[in-house]
Amino acid sequence: MALIISLAASWIPSYWSDEVATLRASRLSWHELFAFVEHKDAVHAAYYSLVKLWVGAFGESELATRSLSAIAVAAAAAGLVVLVASATSVRMAVVAGLIFAVLPRTTSMGSEARSFALSAAVAVWITVILLVAARTKSWRWWAAYSALGAAGTYLFLYSVLIFAAHLVYLLLHQRVRSILVPWLIAASAAAATALPILLMSVTQKDQIAWLADQPVVNAWTILVEPAFDSSWLVAATAWCALLLLAYRAQKKAPGPQRGLFRLAGVWFIVPPVLLLTADALIGPLYTARYLSFTVPAIAILLAIACTMPARSIVAWILVAALALASVPTYIAQRGPFAKNGGSDLSQIADYIRSNAATGDGIYLQDTGSITLRPRQALYAYPDAFTATADIAFEAPFTATGTFSDRTRSLAEIGPQLVGVHRIWVVTAGSLDSDAAREAGAALQPMGFVEATTHTTNRSLITLYEG
Repeated sequence: MALIISLAASWIPSYWSDEVATLRASRLSWHELFAFVEHKDAVHAAYYSLVKLWVGAFGESELATRSLSAIAVAAAAAGLVVLVASATSVRMAVVAGLIFAVLPRTTSMGSEARSFALSAAVAVWITVILLVAARTKSWRWWAAYSALGAAGTYLFLYSVLIFAAHLVYLLLHQRVRSILVPWLIAASAAAATALPILLMSVTQKDQIAWLADQPVVNAWTILVEPAFDSSWLVAATAWCALLLLAYRAQKKAPGPQRGLFRLAGVWFIVPPVLLLTADALIGPLYTARYLSFTVPAIAILLAIACTMPARSIVAWILVAALALASVPTYIAQRGPFAKNGGSDLSQIADYIRSNAATGDGIYLQDTGSITLRPRQALYAYPDAFTATADIAFEAPFTATGTFSDRTRSLAEIGPQLVGVHRIWVVTAGSLDSDAAREAGAALQPMGFVEATTHTTNRSLITLYEG
C-alpha cells in the first residue's frame, strides 16, 4: 500500500532543479561522474551512481526516476512493521506502517528523484538490525549494522546522525554494558568506512552556503516541515495526539511499549537537536527535508498514541482522521506545478516541442535563483529542444564544476545568429520583468522583433523573428 500511495500520480508534477541535478549526473559516463563529484555533490555520488543504473534500465521519465523513491518508501514501511511488531503487537505495527505511508513528508519524498526516501529506508532497517543484534549478540548482525550504516551515510550524509540516536537509546537501556561495546565497534567501523565522504563533505561545504540566505530555522521548519511538509492540519492533529496520548503511553503502557516509545523518541529528537546545534555553532546546515529519515519515528509515536485507547475501533478512527487530514496536501503534491512552489519546466518543454521549428534558436535565462532558471527545462527535458539551436551555450557543466553550463548573455550572441531567423526566448517572471525587457532591448538592434508571447506558470516564452 505504501508503494501505491507514493507512486500514484507521481509522474504528473514537473521536474524541479534538484531532480534536474539527479538527471544530469546520471547522464554522465562513469569517468565523468567520478571526476565531477570531486568538485561538486560528492555527498550524492552513491545516489547518483544508483540512479545511473536505474535510468539505464527504466529510462528518464518522471515515473521511472521517482519510482525508485516510492520503492524505498515501501521498504521503509515494511521495515517499520517488522520493527514495531517485534517490540509490541501486529496491530500497532500495521498502524505505524499506515501512518508512515500517509504522512505528507513520506508522500513527498516518495515522489521525488532524490535520496531522502532511501535514507528513511536505511534508518528503519538499521534500527531493526540494531535490535536483533542487541538481542542475539551475534557479530554477524553487528557486521550487518556497520555495513548498512556506512552505506546509508554514502547515500545521504545526514543519515550518520542515526548512530547518535541509537547511542542515546542504548544508554537508556538497562543492559547497556553487554551491548555498548559491540555497538561502539560496529559504529566506529561504519564511521571509518564512511570517513572519505565525511571528509569530502567538509571540503565541499560551500555548496550549501545558500542556506545562509534562507529562513530555515524557525518553529515551522522545526515542528511542521520535517514530517508534515506544508500541512499545518496534519501537524496540528499529530502534535495534539503526541502531547495528549503519547505521554500517557510512557506512563501507563506495558514495558515493551515503553521501550519502543524511548527508541522512537530519541530517533525523533536527537538528530534534529544535533543538526540545529551544528547549524548554530558551525554554520548553515539545517533544512527540514534533511530530517526525512526521522519520519518513521514520528509514525511510531503516533501509532502508540492512536492505539492507546482500549477499543480497536477508536484506533482506526484516529488513523483515518490523520489520513483524511493528509488528503489536501497529498493532492497538492500531485499537481503539475507541485515541486518547488510551482516548477514549470515540463510546461516550457512541451510548448517548445509543439511550436519550435527545426533551425530555430533557443535562449533560456540562466541567471537568478537556480531553482527559477528556465534553462533548467533544457536539462530536464532535452528531447524537447532537439530541433532548436542552443545559441547561448559555451561550455558544459562538467567544465564549470557546477550544475550550470557556461553560457553567453543575449548581448553576446550575435555571432551565433548566422542563419537563425527565429529565436525563442524564455525568461523567468512576466512580460514586465527585467529579464524580459533586457531580452527585447538586446535583440531589437540585431533586427529581431517580438512576434508572440506565451505565459507558463512562472515563466515567459517570447518568439522573436528577424
